[in-house]
Amino acid sequence: MERDELVRFVLPIVVVLIAVVTFLVLGGLASQNPDGFEWALFEVANVTEPEGVFEGIWAPLGEGPLVDALVGTIGIVLVFVLAMLVFYLMARRE
Repeated sequence: MERDELVRFVLPIVVVLIAVVTFLVLGGLASQNPDGFEWALFEVANVTEPEGVFEGIWAPLGEGPLVDALVGTIGIVLVFVLAMLVFYLMARRE
């Protein structure tokens, strides 16, 4: 395997791993509390939070940090694969 082929194969894997690790580290820093705008709507203006009918495709998995990490990782990988596919198709066109 040539150096260019190795870089072309390994670089996307490294980028996905960096994105997943970043998500797992920074995802724990997200706050569960509403921001100032939401607080003002709920407390001052007495606006109730709307109840949604669609819970999402991952709702059967439940809730928790492990599910959040799994779903986030799947999302990162899917977005990366779609981006690579788009870039590949655009490069092939030229």
